[in-house]
Amino acid sequence: MADLAKLFHHQWSLPLLVAVWRKKPLTIARQTHNDTLASLAEQGLVGKDGAVTARGAKVAANCEPLLQAMEKLGSQRKWALPILHALGRKPHRFGELKSALPGATPRALSMALKDLAESGLIVRRVLDGFPPRTEYAVEAKGRALPPLLDQLAKS
Repeated sequence: MADLAKLFHHQWSLPLLVAVWRKKPLTIARQTHNDTLASLAEQGLVGKDGAVTARGAKVAANCEPLLQAMEKLGSQRKWALPILHALGRKPHRFGELKSALPGATPRALSMALKDLAESGLIVRRVLDGFPPRTEYAVEAKGRALPPLLDQLAKS
């Protein structure tokens, strides 16, 4: 999970990796491009020259269908995919998600959870009891994404 969270730390990591792998241009700010490439190089997915490594090609091949699926769903926040990956195994409460994704702020998690619930990918359940607890789980519409994220995490 840590590698996946590190990969998603920069919002443009996956789109840029796929664009470099496919040799297609991606229109993003120069500083964002450079910072994201530096992060990908640090992870061993691209070389110092900006060329995709063998590991990077494997990750790009696995994440291309994932990016296409996310495009169909509309724009999602940066932490949406790591949240779906964490929820793919079992339902979690907010605190459990926060500890599973240490790089995400509570505000970023909250906003991404709201977006995912609005798009119908996850369901938010308020459990009876004192104090009331909230649990998040993947909906039927989003069940196809966690296996793709698992493949990406393994590559």
